[in-house]
Amino acid sequence: MRHGLRGAIYFYLLIFIFNLPQISHAQEEKSLLSLQECIQLALENNYTLRSSFYMKKAADFDVLKSYRGILPQVSVSAGRGEIETGPSEYLSNEPVGIDPETGNVIYEQRTRRIEKQSRSSSSASLTISQTIFDGGIWWNQIRKARTDREASKYQLENDRNQIIFQVQQAYFDLIKQKKLLDVYKVAVERSQAQLERSQKMYEFGATAQVDVYRAKVNLGNDRINYLNQKNIFEEAKKKLNLLMGRDPLTPIDVQPEFQIPGELPELEELFKTAFQHHPLLKKDMLNMQSSALSVKIAKGLNFPRISIYLNYDRFHESAIKVFSDYDQNYQIRYGINLSLNLFNGFSDYADIQKAELNRKMVREELENYKRSLKSEIHKTYQSYLSTLEMIKINEENLKAAQEEYRLAQERYNIGAGTQLEVREAQVNLTRAEETLVSTEYNAQLLLAQLDNQLGLSYAKIKEMAQK
Repeated sequence: MRHGLRGAIYFYLLIFIFNLPQISHAQEEKSLLSLQECIQLALENNYTLRSSFYMKKAADFDVLKSYRGILPQVSVSAGRGEIETGPSEYLSNEPVGIDPETGNVIYEQRTRRIEKQSRSSSSASLTISQTIFDGGIWWNQIRKARTDREASKYQLENDRNQIIFQVQQAYFDLIKQKKLLDVYKVAVERSQAQLERSQKMYEFGATAQVDVYRAKVNLGNDRINYLNQKNIFEEAKKKLNLLMGRDPLTPIDVQPEFQIPGELPELEELFKTAFQHHPLLKKDMLNMQSSALSVKIAKGLNFPRISIYLNYDRFHESAIKVFSDYDQNYQIRYGINLSLNLFNGFSDYADIQKAELNRKMVREELENYKRSLKSEIHKTYQSYLSTLEMIKINEENLKAAQEEYRLAQERYNIGAGTQLEVREAQVNLTRAEETLVSTEYNAQLLLAQLDNQLGLSYAKIKEMAQK
């Protein structure tokens, strides 16, 4: 009996140990996540951000590739082959004697026959070439590659800011939907209590049966609102999980965070900050430099190309001879080469004009983005200030709606009010609660949006993490 009990204990202990990682993982997934933790998960796992990182790494290799114009080109080759000649006939002038009078050789045509022949051929070659001058193309290609690499860094920074903003959006939206779910849950409880109250009053003859039916309809409508909000809440959880690179059905809960600073800097100061820090503006400025370098590269085709070369060949029928006796069976060619394209069907001219047009387009895009960014910052700034005022108004409206609901209930309980008045007061109270929740988190979202428009999302997250 004792041994059986001990064996059972060991058995369940083993089961617990083997399932411990899964239990720990499940607890980790179900734990509350702060906004900082959600952002960190997204920065590590988000698909879009990973793709942007890979593109930045590809730009590093483009810089390495750009040095091909200044570095020598070296190639080696080796080969072995067989040359086979089939049987053949041909006419040949053959000497047949000497003219006794002139002493000249006398020739006559004879048919000659050659049997089948075969011959081996082995060779090896080393070729080195170095560009001396190409109109500055190689130098401008290096500069352009470096400029594009810097631009890719700012693109990565902008994508990182965008992911942070999207996580903030999803995070605040999840909190808002959770609070709205609580609002609709309380509305259901109020309707349930009102139905029970109407039922009792009807049983005592203090009200008509129609009030009971109305209360049932109101309860049904509130339950429908609650179920719809529950679906919205579940979708909000999926969205946040996807942004963090997790399975959309991973259990998740978040810590309610709500902080609104009192004042913002002046609008002109915000514009100045955005123009100094926004990564897309920095990227567009680098794109301007890159497009100007593209023009120089295109114009470099109009200059002559000068290069030097060295070619070392070895050849023999025997492969052993090719790779031995290096003072024999070789040929060396070296020299300087100059080439200039005089006419290629206006191709170079068209490339130059296209590069010039692209430079102008990039400049227009930069100026247009500055104007758009300034407009968006102004819109967000004004919306935020208006939202702060709305919060104060909605707080007062909520207090008034609570008092209205209390008075309507009291009047209905003493028979001085109607079920319709109670329902209207209840709907007003739910709407006031819903509006206040939405307005508060809209203000929080506007702050996150403003940080993104200023290009400061990642910088502020790093600052918060260091505190």
